[in-house]
Amino acid sequence: MTEKGIYQNPIFLNAVTHKSTRIAPVARYDFATNLNSVVIVGQEFLESAKHYPVVFTKTQNQEIIPVSILGLRNNENLFVDADGKWEKDRYVPAFFRRYPFILVANARQDGSYSVCVDADYPGFDADEGMPLFDENGETTEQFKKVIEFLRGYNAQYETTRDMIRMLTEFDLFKDFSANITLPAGEKIGFARLMMVDEMAMFNLEDEKILDLFRKGYLAWIYAHLYSLSNFRTLMSKEGRGKGAGEDA
Repeated sequence: MTEKGIYQNPIFLNAVTHKSTRIAPVARYDFATNLNSVVIVGQEFLESAKHYPVVFTKTQNQEIIPVSILGLRNNENLFVDADGKWEKDRYVPAFFRRYPFILVANARQDGSYSVCVDADYPGFDADEGMPLFDENGETTEQFKKVIEFLRGYNAQYETTRDMIRMLTEFDLFKDFSANITLPAGEKIGFARLMMVDEMAMFNLEDEKILDLFRKGYLAWIYAHLYSLSNFRTLMSKEGRGKGAGEDA
């Protein structure tokens, strides 16, 4: 799953072109309906683990990333209903909460970013909604909070990459698969997934475990391991509570 999948027409925002532009709040998650997984950052592990399986996988570029599994089938998100509403009291991943905004690296490659918005978002340039700039062309307080959230997300993503670097360096990843049997007997398999090898952690040198602990990564790791039982949650939703067997 990529950002390109939900950002159909991202454009750069500026105080001249978009001085009077307003952005209506997101009321529907139709853009996430066909996504059965979503990239998350480490700071989300504890909350995501309460609702979804949190696993690791590799991108086409062989980069290891953490994701929350939202559905058992391709193009299926079990937590968005026909009205585009996210299931009540379920955690909404930050990847989706950013929408329709996103930070994009500038072409200068100086490490700076610019704020973009999906111009195809129905709430773009709405009659009512959040103003981006005031009459003097200055960023509004509401928009500043959005930018702060986007910057925080990017910073958290970099912290997550550091955790993955350490887990790779310590050789703590192992491949696994989840094989699920639905009530009607249909079998669904998840392959090419990765998880942290708890037994390998037990054999780590004390200083390495202490390093993971001090950085807060140990809590994230156990949230991830705890979350694997949520495959049963997905199974129950897919089977409408009739029960099924699972082997992971």
